[in-house]
Amino acid sequence: MLLTAFCLLQFALQVLWLGKLQLPRILRSDAQSQAAVTRALQQVHRHVERFLDRVESFGLVRFVYQGAPAEQPCIVVANHPCLLDFIVILKDLPNAVCLYKSGTLDNPVLSSFVRVAGYIEGMDGTASANKRIIASCSEHLQQGRHVVFFPEGTRSRTATRMHKFRAAAFQSAVRSATAIQPVAIYCDPLILGKGQSWTVVARQDNVMTIRYLPAVTLDELPADRQTAAALGELVAERIDAAPVSYTHLRAHETGVEISYAVFCL
Repeated sequence: MLLTAFCLLQFALQVLWLGKLQLPRILRSDAQSQAAVTRALQQVHRHVERFLDRVESFGLVRFVYQGAPAEQPCIVVANHPCLLDFIVILKDLPNAVCLYKSGTLDNPVLSSFVRVAGYIEGMDGTASANKRIIASCSEHLQQGRHVVFFPEGTRSRTATRMHKFRAAAFQSAVRSATAIQPVAIYCDPLILGKGQSWTVVARQDNVMTIRYLPAVTLDELPADRQTAAALGELVAERIDAAPVSYTHLRAHETGVEISYAVFCL
């Protein structure tokens, strides 16, 4: 438990240091040019690598990566079982940005970081926010970055049961004519899930599997179904059917409880 607390505290301090000092210094050094933004994101990536390596070396979580991330900028869509989901993806995508909840701006640890790193503020339920997200996503893609979406908008119900997807990721893909790479994430057993105490990490053997699936494009759909809603359904089906070893999942959470649904505004 002490090792878990040490890792989480260290991560919080790293995020504070990056958001308050290191990233602003890098961006000021070059008048916030794209080269400076790239250096800032690479700095974040180095810290993520060190953190994940430390977590694994302490025996807290074993990370299993399967498949390969897309080399070309695209929209990455993943399920969201635990708090580690974005950083395990970021390990493979050093230039990636993601959406964050509006409430993150009230978080004393994360607020400065997400602003300075150029991440995209998420939905607040308004049409204007949806337009803003789509425009920001298109801009980041044009600048050569991957954009990571967790369309559930919050962490999953359980290790294998998702909330309904929101539409912004798929609308962004349609508007920008960009491929989507689905990523299936499985925790065996669930760690740092919704409403779950961080103390469980030290009390069990944890395996986190991150499987990159082949990219999905609108052209794979019939001509009369080339819509954001249909694209979202296809992505959800691909994640659902991902051939991740289900022996890594608890028996009572497999079978009919593995269900993914899509809700498009």
